[in-house]
Amino acid sequence: MHARDISLPERGRRSPYRPLIGTAPGPSAGPAGPGPSSVFLTDSYPEGNRKVVVVNGEVDYETAPVMSAVLGNALRDSAEGVDVDLSAVRFWDCSALNALLRLRREALAHGKTVIVRSPSRTVRRVLTLTGTSRLFRPPVLEGRPVTPPSRP
Repeated sequence: MHARDISLPERGRRSPYRPLIGTAPGPSAGPAGPGPSSVFLTDSYPEGNRKVVVVNGEVDYETAPVMSAVLGNALRDSAEGVDVDLSAVRFWDCSALNALLRLRREALAHGKTVIVRSPSRTVRRVLTLTGTSRLFRPPVLEGRPVTPPSRP
């Protein structure tokens, strides 16, 4: 597999570091098929000169490449950058953070920005512990956040 290949998580596999959410302990908690805890969905839509990507579910080493591809496409399709809504993310690990940091580096190289909108408690904790939350805030000019011009 090449680093550029995008794949979905293998059926029945999960990270040993990802907690079982909504699964009772016991025999059914083993490597049966993916349950509700392994759901990962994205949606995107334009908003002015920016693209908004909504991430829902768990982002770890299995799903981070998919999120990275979705965010990369959104960045290429936007004029000013990407807003990432992470309010529905239940699990967020270093693979997810690295994907977001790579996206930010690419955005800056093209004069664009990446803003995290309403991070979930899980995401906020990782961003705070790593000191990276400030990297994903809206730009500030003269003490006021920059807001995109409204369209008539």
